[in-house]
Amino acid sequence: MFQMKLIKKLKTSYSIRLSGDKRFLCHNMNNKTIVYDITTWEKVAELNKPNYPQDIRFSLDNNYLLIKSTTGTICVYRTADFQLVRKVQSKKSFKLVEGDVNFTKDHPLILSAVETNNGRQIGAIHIHTGEYMVLTKFKNDDTLIYYHQFVRDRNEHLFTLSYVNEMDYRENRIVKLKEPINKQPIELKSHSEVPIWDSVVFDPVHDVYILVNDYEVILMDSDCKSVLKKVHIVGNRFTERQIGFFRHLHQSQDGRFIVLTYSESVVILRYEDLKTIWIESVPYASFAEFSNDDQYLLVGTWECGYVFENNLPQRF
Repeated sequence: MFQMKLIKKLKTSYSIRLSGDKRFLCHNMNNKTIVYDITTWEKVAELNKPNYPQDIRFSLDNNYLLIKSTTGTICVYRTADFQLVRKVQSKKSFKLVEGDVNFTKDHPLILSAVETNNGRQIGAIHIHTGEYMVLTKFKNDDTLIYYHQFVRDRNEHLFTLSYVNEMDYRENRIVKLKEPINKQPIELKSHSEVPIWDSVVFDPVHDVYILVNDYEVILMDSDCKSVLKKVHIVGNRFTERQIGFFRHLHQSQDGRFIVLTYSESVVILRYEDLKTIWIESVPYASFAEFSNDDQYLLVGTWECGYVFENNLPQRF
């Protein structure tokens, strides 16, 4: 697959993460999360809490691992011994909802979308005290919030705010939440030519936003004032049915490659010209990302997971 060397084949892997120090690799299955020592591929932990794990993240200092379930429950473990540090569950006025989450830069807080008495907002939970905070005051109807990325170069977290506008159409905004949390203003960005998208990441190498809406990839400048380029990835060789529906977006750390996960395939684009350089048929695909140093391509599916040695820089 991908004309890459297969390093490790895993069982069911809805997502796969590698710690920043390249010591641990974890993947989530139906009712547990498995952690391996990547130097030996020995299993070092089998974490049964929470059930139905969805998102998994290592803290930037690699000392903690968080796992969020499809029902919103979050468990935080120490990577020194994989003992449970904190289990966070919904409260009456602060309900955790499904979706990706992440640590703040110095890791005492977890950022997540939450359901409050005032609708969906961005919330923060302290991993040691369990204290909750609501960070936003959005007032739009039928609001949805999605976490995407921590942009280390800009010290900010990237979300999408999706809401129903005055014309009764759904519309998106990019939300930038800067650190330190709760001490800097929250920025909202958008462009009239791109009212909605499935996912977005910021590319600090080229100073642009990369957005995906179904089968269209869009580049937008960092001030959201200009749409720089649009490409449609479905051509004569592949149909929308063959590619499947959109699941996940990621970019290599060097900024050279963009990987798109669809339900039936993984598509790799070269950033330079947004040319599709590889389409691999991957049934039941759910996740594909490059590792923090671009050494590996991690691919997850409902049936199995793969760790490949990334050779794209040599080939393209």
